[in-house]
Amino acid sequence: MTEDDTYTVTYQDTGPDEHLVTLGSEALTDIRIDYTDLPEDRRRGTAVKLLCASTLYCFAYTFRSALLARGATVKALTGQATAVKEKDDMFRAKVTRIRITLTVDIDDQDLPILAKCKSIMKQGCLVTHSVREAIDIEYDIRRKPDQT
Repeated sequence: MTEDDTYTVTYQDTGPDEHLVTLGSEALTDIRIDYTDLPEDRRRGTAVKLLCASTLYCFAYTFRSALLARGATVKALTGQATAVKEKDDMFRAKVTRIRITLTVDIDDQDLPILAKCKSIMKQGCLVTHSVREAIDIEYDIRRKPDQT
């Protein structure tokens, strides 16, 4: 393993209701979580949303890269990740499923490339492959409907 294969983020409790996650990335800003004046019932889900964001970004970027590498023109790409949280036998909360939905806008001439890339993406991306044994990952890739 080389230094290029390791990634570190840091966490700091910056106040009674504030947290800072430092990412050390030139492309990604640090994440400040501020629960000040938020009732307890509206503070839930932050970690799950961060997991969804990481999963969605990785999968969408990998898909986009696959399309571009094969010569497709991507006019637009949007996505959504939805996580399901359940309790295990010991009543510990656990993310059990993440459903990723991507919608891509491409021309008719790129439909064969889209079909090929959808097949390739069944293997997932770095993040989905890494969590696959613990979390069921579902994928739905679709073409954006015509706007005519």
